[in-house]
Amino acid sequence: MPSRVKAVSMVDAEYLSFRYPDKTSDVLTNLTLRLTKGRTLITGASGSGKSTLFCLMNRLYPDNCDGIVTGRLHLFDRSYDTYEAGEVNRRVGTVFQDPDSQFVMQTVEEELIFTLENFAVARDEMMDRVTQMLEALQLTDYRHRNIHDLSGGEKQQVAVACALIGRPEWLLLDEPLAHLDPETAHYFVRWLDDIAETINIVVIEHRPYIWGDFFDRQVKLVNGRIDYDGPFIVRPDYVFSPIRTERGKEFLFHIPKCERKTFHLAASKMKVAKGDLIAVLGRNGSGKSTWLRSLAREYHEVGLVPQSPAHLFVTSDVTHELSYGHNRPIEDILMRLGLGSMRDHHPLSLSHGQKRRLAIGVMMLSNKRLIAFDEPTAGQDEVSLRALYDLMAERVRAGHTVLFVTHDLSFARIANTYYLMCDGNLSGPYDPSLWDDPGLLRSHGLLMEES
Repeated sequence: MPSRVKAVSMVDAEYLSFRYPDKTSDVLTNLTLRLTKGRTLITGASGSGKSTLFCLMNRLYPDNCDGIVTGRLHLFDRSYDTYEAGEVNRRVGTVFQDPDSQFVMQTVEEELIFTLENFAVARDEMMDRVTQMLEALQLTDYRHRNIHDLSGGEKQQVAVACALIGRPEWLLLDEPLAHLDPETAHYFVRWLDDIAETINIVVIEHRPYIWGDFFDRQVKLVNGRIDYDGPFIVRPDYVFSPIRTERGKEFLFHIPKCERKTFHLAASKMKVAKGDLIAVLGRNGSGKSTWLRSLAREYHEVGLVPQSPAHLFVTSDVTHELSYGHNRPIEDILMRLGLGSMRDHHPLSLSHGQKRRLAIGVMMLSNKRLIAFDEPTAGQDEVSLRALYDLMAERVRAGHTVLFVTHDLSFARIANTYYLMCDGNLSGPYDPSLWDDPGLLRSHGLLMEES
């Protein structure tokens, strides 16, 4: 159905380049791009400049990082430097790759109200707007929940609600499906398809297969330059084969129960062996991340890479971060994770995907008995995913144990053992035959219903 959105040019850039103040090379180079109405997909390798481009589109940059802009950049037919702070955000809603970075209030309702206050919405109108937004995204039950207690996928949905409640003309989404289970992701795309008739949408996505034919245009960045700008072409997702290993000595983990005001995680046991590659699957909010944190707290021999790993970094550059606390060689893993050109960069200056790869590298170099990853594939391009696959294979074939929580069902097929989480209850182990049980998959949100 044709879009009913006004054909306003949100972005009109010509020979646009951007450089961070402490860098000698440009992140974006000579971009000429015009965005009018429609649904645009932006793709490119991790670190290619996609998120930086978003921050220029919503006027967060250059002021918030003292970046250097050259060339022409107009937003809504005005030069970017004529806007006051926050002025563009009345017309552009943004959801960042790491939703934690944009929350300031304690509960979901307070966060939504805070957004409306910034837009000077009348107080007697606020509650109705909040109710309507939560109902539209099926988040009514989360209204009074503490945001800190939500799962990564639940936080992402709340961030989308915050971006939309101001009724913007444009919506910028940076990897919006990265932390959503397949069932929720499928619903989200269908819901977005409905509202896209009244709002323009720009999405950064490494795995566009789940979007089907949603997009009408694709812009691909390579090393900060536009490599392709044309019609969107639907392509299949990446395929990963199971990793075969020999199982060694078994050991048992006891994970204690966890009681919260709105959530109960039941006590559980997990029997694993050296050489096991374990995937833990389940819906958003089912308790996977809580269970993983409980496992790591209970056992010091478990090394955990969380969904947002930035707080793990303790040094001032990538090289020292990888070599911290040991004398093992780091060059191989530095290059294989695509961080060779970033060796002197501060960890916090990396893109979200690069931060995640750095944290994975740090843990891979550790002597932990069991390495656990929470959504390790989120925000990663195909090259990075293949590198992660190889590193995991080497680790388990050397007799170590690797466990990962994921919603990425393509990557999950590399595992030899599975556990499922549902409403705080862990079940398993299952072998790869679980993929042939549609009833089991559907009951855990792992089977997308047909439209």
